[in-house]
Amino acid sequence: MKIKMFIFVLLLSAFLFPSRASAHDSTYSVVPDVLQEIQITENRATFSLSDLGISERKLIGPLSETSIFFSTPPNWQLASGSTIQLQFDIVMSDTGTDIAEDVNYVAGANLIVEFNNVLLGVVTVNKSGSYTQQFLIPNEAFISRNQDGRHALKVTLDAQLSCTYNLSTSATIKLTSVIDLYYQQGNPNLDLSKLPAPFYLDNSIVTDSTLVVVRDNPDPIELQAALNVMVGFGAMIDDEYDIQIINYSGLNDALRAQNHLVFVGLPESFNILSDINFKSAVNNEQIENVSGDDGVLQLALSPWNSSKVILLVSGNSLEALSKAAHALSTGDILIYQEPETAYVSSVQFLPSDIPVVEQFILEDLGYASQTLDGPGNVSEEFLFYVSKSQIVSTDAYIELIYNHSGLGDYTSSVFSLYLNGNIFFTRVLSEETEQVTKLQVRIPPGLLRYGENILELEVDLQALPGCDEAAVLKPWFTISNQSLFFIPASQNEVSRTLLRDLKFYPELFTISSDLSELTFVVSPSNIETWQTAAQLAYTLGESAQPGISNIKVAYGDAVSEDTKLNQSMIIIGKPSDLPFISEINESLPAPFDLETNIASEKQLMISYRIPKGQNVGYLELLQSPFNAEKTILFVSGNTNEGVQLAGNTLILSNLQDQLAGVFAVTNGTQIATGNANSSFSIIGQGVPGSEQVSETPISSQTARRGIEIPSWLIPFLISTFVIIAVIAIIVFRRFLLKDQLRRMQESQLEKVATAEDIKDQTDNE
Repeated sequence: MKIKMFIFVLLLSAFLFPSRASAHDSTYSVVPDVLQEIQITENRATFSLSDLGISERKLIGPLSETSIFFSTPPNWQLASGSTIQLQFDIVMSDTGTDIAEDVNYVAGANLIVEFNNVLLGVVTVNKSGSYTQQFLIPNEAFISRNQDGRHALKVTLDAQLSCTYNLSTSATIKLTSVIDLYYQQGNPNLDLSKLPAPFYLDNSIVTDSTLVVVRDNPDPIELQAALNVMVGFGAMIDDEYDIQIINYSGLNDALRAQNHLVFVGLPESFNILSDINFKSAVNNEQIENVSGDDGVLQLALSPWNSSKVILLVSGNSLEALSKAAHALSTGDILIYQEPETAYVSSVQFLPSDIPVVEQFILEDLGYASQTLDGPGNVSEEFLFYVSKSQIVSTDAYIELIYNHSGLGDYTSSVFSLYLNGNIFFTRVLSEETEQVTKLQVRIPPGLLRYGENILELEVDLQALPGCDEAAVLKPWFTISNQSLFFIPASQNEVSRTLLRDLKFYPELFTISSDLSELTFVVSPSNIETWQTAAQLAYTLGESAQPGISNIKVAYGDAVSEDTKLNQSMIIIGKPSDLPFISEINESLPAPFDLETNIASEKQLMISYRIPKGQNVGYLELLQSPFNAEKTILFVSGNTNEGVQLAGNTLILSNLQDQLAGVFAVTNGTQIATGNANSSFSIIGQGVPGSEQVSETPISSQTARRGIEIPSWLIPFLISTFVIIAVIAIIVFRRFLLKDQLRRMQESQLEKVATAEDIKDQTDNE
């Protein structure tokens, strides 16, 4: 009874005094980064597969394979004595059983090990257990067979013989396997066609770094060239990499020796260029043997560290310098007799407009039908061009014509479509699509861009393990060159516009495939703003993957009328350092006090005073007051450090994911965001210890509107009340019935006791 009354009271309390619900982010187990424990001496490097940061590899019989890739520094040459100690587990069992018996099976399995396509050995096993086998790497396996220079360790499990005996076999390559390399130090290979090597190598066991050097007071064209170089490296590397801009006076002896160097500027800007052994030497502030206004790209060994490389992006004029930088940004340098040198005579950019072709097939683009072979992940890219009137189309689609083999595992074999790096369609392969299939896929608005567009077809073909002959055959996928694109021109002759929201960065600035509609506006004397611009340019290269980069640079005290009218802008710096800000300050979501560099937030309900010494970064997004079709992003702060904090929110993924709206403020670890029409300020959440100094009442309209009540809330409350009322009635009725029964029982007991007392008294008498 007491328990039921307790439940009743508890339910009633829950209804009358509901607890406040709050949304919490899901908590996930954080896996720490792999600790690099690679041991390197003067001629030897020893590391495990775990040190490469890869996951454990499992091979399933009767036939499967896996490859592990890594790179060594560009000046290493592998030497005799290098070995691989492979550690692996084998599980063999009768088909249909769950436990591998500790017996020797008649049928065996072979583990075939190769390095750089050279056979190291074969291990035959016929029993479950853990194995360790050491292989010597022969001299003929020292040279990588991959275009990118990576070494490849390939392991194949061949257990087809076990099919005859109905055995199931699997092998697990353990991360404790050790690669022990001996090497000799030589000179890095100087070949412009191999870029981004030797500056960056995929899966390198040794991290590297590069400094892009500009002169102390660069002409805007020189700084523009440096940012286009940064875009190019971002597109080529497509990964995190330690590459930064530095001014010439900051390049001390230690930095020269520790880093690869990229000099971007006129030869007169760097007097040490004459000390470097370029094919076209630099003397008397000129590059020798250069024709007219040709741009020059040259690689040379660093005189300060023979394991490092120097790249010169230059020319004998600003026009020539620009050509060289644009050529480098393509990442595809054409070389002739001397692979370390290239001369650029001209550069072709996107025309002012591209003819409209609304319907075309892959064959029209010059592509033949493509067959992609598995197993594993394979892809193919198709390049096409789109005009300005087509990028706003909402009716565009691609009609794929494809077929594939019947050798794949249909539970895990899929294909996906990417447009300019954005995935927009995925489909699982099936038995029906083995025949020629025609599939229409709509192109989501916002993915097309003016100029060059890249459609990528990525197919993940997983072979179906089996013991028939199909097990040794490779699954395949074919896309026909009759596949069609339909991209109608928009009836409204306007440029594509995206919703202006910080969460759409950087897509807001990648409307043109060569980034030609974007200008960086920075301080002419503050290198920290250049460095922030350089990092943003690098990440733009990663994201947009432009065929060529044509971004512009302007200084905050000299923004031209052409830039104002025809360019979107990313402005970087403190407001007080950028006279141009006075022209747009009143249009900002949160205008600045140009003396204190603090956002005034005069249109917001609450503003906060920033504590003295607190670095604060601001991001403000707005429609350009000079051209409604263009966008301006202001990356700012109350200090130079604050500007860097703001820039980091656009670079670091864990911070960028928090951005939304048109205004954001950060202290480096927290971000608060808001819209231009917000009725309150959220700076207090982002700046610890901030002090409230003013308050403006909420408008009557806002007060009347209040908080919108969800449509489901009232029915839910009514239903909850009815349920609680029913439970209460049931509990109360049961209480009354039990109480009545108890009283009746007590009354009967009293009557019985009275009768017994009378009987006893009578007997006594």
